[in-house]
Amino acid sequence: MLRTMLLLLLVLPSLAIALVGCGSGGSPLVPAPSPAPGPPAGGDTVTHEVGPLLVRTAAAPGFVAEEISSYGDVSLAALYGSTIEYLASQALLDRIVFTYGGASPDIWVCNLDGSGRVKLTDNAAIEETPCWSPDGTMIAFSRQWPAQDSEVILMNADGSGIRALTSNTDLDGHPSFGPTSRRIAFETDRDGNLEVYTMFLNGGALRRLTNHIASDKDPDWSPDLDNSRIVFASNRDAAFYELYEVSADGGTPMRLTMTPTMIEENPDCHPSWSRTACDSVDAIDEDIFVTNLGGVYTPWNLSASPGHQQNPSWSSDGRFICYASDAGGDWDLVVQEAEEPWQKFAVTRAPSQDHGPDLGSPTMQADRVLIGPAGSDWGGHDPIWSSAYALIAAYSYRGYANLVRIGIRTGDLDTLEISALSHSAANGLVAGPGGIPGVVLEAAEVVNLREDAGRGREPTVWDLDPLDPTAVVLYFDTYTAKLISVLVLDDAAYPSAAGSPPAVTERPDDSGIVVTGRFAAVFDSAGTRIAGPSSCVTIGADGAVNAI
Repeated sequence: MLRTMLLLLLVLPSLAIALVGCGSGGSPLVPAPSPAPGPPAGGDTVTHEVGPLLVRTAAAPGFVAEEISSYGDVSLAALYGSTIEYLASQALLDRIVFTYGGASPDIWVCNLDGSGRVKLTDNAAIEETPCWSPDGTMIAFSRQWPAQDSEVILMNADGSGIRALTSNTDLDGHPSFGPTSRRIAFETDRDGNLEVYTMFLNGGALRRLTNHIASDKDPDWSPDLDNSRIVFASNRDAAFYELYEVSADGGTPMRLTMTPTMIEENPDCHPSWSRTACDSVDAIDEDIFVTNLGGVYTPWNLSASPGHQQNPSWSSDGRFICYASDAGGDWDLVVQEAEEPWQKFAVTRAPSQDHGPDLGSPTMQADRVLIGPAGSDWGGHDPIWSSAYALIAAYSYRGYANLVRIGIRTGDLDTLEISALSHSAANGLVAGPGGIPGVVLEAAEVVNLREDAGRGREPTVWDLDPLDPTAVVLYFDTYTAKLISVLVLDDAAYPSAAGSPPAVTERPDDSGIVVTGRFAAVFDSAGTRIAGPSSCVTIGADGAVNAI
C-alpha cells in the first residue's frame, strides 16, 4: 500500500490509498455549490483518499480500494464493498483575487468555483486591478483614496504586510508581476500621458518601456523566463486601442492586432505565451476575445454573451478563463472553459459589483464531483450518479482521468469480483503482451456500466441487463483511460474449475491486440453493440474495435 499523494503534480501511475478516518460553451449560469458537502443528517461517513480522489462511503466495514492495473500513463483502481455516497477528483486549481463592492470596492479572494470567499482589505479607498505574484505569495493592486490619484500597492497573499510601491501626485495603477515575482509592470501618467513602466518590489529601479504621445496602458507580463515580453493596449496608431508587445528590457513595440472597428484592452497572456485574451468593444457589446501572438491575429469570440464582459484572466494551466460579466444585471465573475465545449460557470451572484479577477496561487480544490447529490458539481451540474456500490477509477501523474460506475444489484454485491486480465488460473483468463489494460468483472449479474463523459454531460451507458452477464471484460485506452471496448463472455464457455481452458486469450498484432474467446456480445467505446456472438475481436491502439 503506497503513501497517499496530496499534490496532484506528484501523483504516480501507481495507486495511493489512505484511510483518513471518520467525518461528519453558452450553458446557463448557475451559482456553484460548495465542492464538498457534509454527510447526510443523521448518517456517518468514512473518508478515504485514493490517489487524487476524495471518497466518502457509508460507515460500514468492507470498503475495498485496490490497484487492479497500471499500464502506460494510467492506473486503474477498483472501489467497492460499501456504498459510495460522495466522490470528487481533487486538483491544484487557481484561486481568484478580485474586487468586490460599490463606491469603495475591496480586495477579496475565493476558490475557482466561488467557495471560500475571504476579504483581504476593508477601507474607504477604491481598490482594483489586483494580480497574483507567480509564486502565489503576494498580491499587487491599485488603491485610490478620495480626492487623490491611485498608487500601486503590494501585500502578502493573506492581506498582511500592506505597503505602497508608489507615492506621488500621478496616476499609477494596473500592476502586473514579472515571471520571477521580482519586478512589476504598471501604467502611469507621470510623463503627462499613460506610459508603461517597470519597477522592483521596493518601488525602486524604475524603467520606462514606452514613450509616445498616445496612451500606453493595461500592461500584462508574459509568463516565460527566456523571452520576457509585456503586452499592453495603445491607441498610438489608430483611434481605437490595439494590442502591442514590447521587450521587458525596452525597445520598439510591435503591433499585434489590427481591428480599426474595435477597442481592445486589458490583455492577459496565456501561460504558454502562445495566446492572449482581451476584452473587445464594438458597436453592439463587449466580449472576451482570444488572440494568437507572434503577429498572427485570429480573433476568436470566447464569451459571446449579451452586455459587457471584461478583464479576462487565464488560469495557470490554461484550462479556464475568468472574467467579469454584467449579463445577469450586476457585475459578477464567470469562469469559462478555454476549450470545447466552452462551458461557463458562475463564480459569484452578488447584488453588488465583482470585477477585475486574476487567477493564480493554486491550492488543492475539488475539480469534479463525480458521485454525489444532484447539482453538486460545478455550475449546478449533476454528477455521474448520486451513489455507487462499485466503480473503476483511473488517474495518472496528471490527476483524475476517468470513472466507470458498475451497475449491480444490492443482492449481488457479495458476488462481485474485480481483477486485471492476467495469467490467473483462478479466473481462466490469459493476458498477452498487448499493453492495452483489461479488467474482468465477475458477479451474479452485471447490469450496466456508466462512464464519465465530462462535466455537465450525460454519462456513456453500456446496457448489459438484457444479456444477463456474469463475466465481462473491459478494455481501457492506455493513455486516456477511456473505455475502448466491453466484451460480454458467454456463460457456457466460462471455466468453472481451475485447469479448464481459458475463456479469453490475447496476442499482439501490428496495431493492438487480438482477443480470442466466446463472446455473447461486443460493444464499442460509445456503448453500442457492434456484434452478437463472436469468437475473435481486434482492438487497435487507436480505439478501433472489430469483431470477426
